[in-house]
Amino acid sequence: MSKVEFFVGGGGDKKDWITTIAAPTNLMESVKNYRQKSAPNITCYYYGHEEETLILTNIKSKWKSGEYKSIRLTGHSWGGQAVMDIAQQLFSLSIPVDELITLDPVSLWPFSKVMVAKWVNIYIKQSLIDNTIGKIPLVGNIASSLLSLPSLATQSGRSGGYIANVGGQLGEENGAYNIELDVTHADALLMYKKAREEMSHAPLNPKVIGVK
Repeated sequence: MSKVEFFVGGGGDKKDWITTIAAPTNLMESVKNYRQKSAPNITCYYYGHEEETLILTNIKSKWKSGEYKSIRLTGHSWGGQAVMDIAQQLFSLSIPVDELITLDPVSLWPFSKVMVAKWVNIYIKQSLIDNTIGKIPLVGNIASSLLSLPSLATQSGRSGGYIANVGGQLGEENGAYNIELDVTHADALLMYKKAREEMSHAPLNPKVIGVK
């Protein structure tokens, strides 16, 4: 089990507080299953964003024991925030991340540059509101979510667009190989397939130790 990839779901994906009022979507479990079938040489795991500490503990322990030798992180929505957090913490511990994939990541706060060997960031097409008011931390999230309330009546809103607005879509990220797609926030598998196609084009970061 030398090569591993962690798939981390966003709000309502696995077992966070949202799933106490609505059934879990398990979007990233489907993505993980797709990856496991297409890359049997990589061991894949599925977690929710609420399990960030558990993921980090798992990686630190199994990297130290030598069980993990090549780490990949993939996160959707709030899971995108979680894998960026994890990648930053692993870099501070001198544990390299070979690949990072963020699928329309959502966070209340903008991120500094994340240090990984390769990073592909897929984000959905942003509206004028997203690119202006929505870029202001907290205040912008509240304003853009109120202005996008009508989207709940549309397929895009029902597919997670409104939730992404509330959480704060990050859009383009500094240091990532950024790809914009005109899809809904819930299209995690489609975004992941595009990310895998583009991974070979992503630049290698020579500052990350242990780059293979």
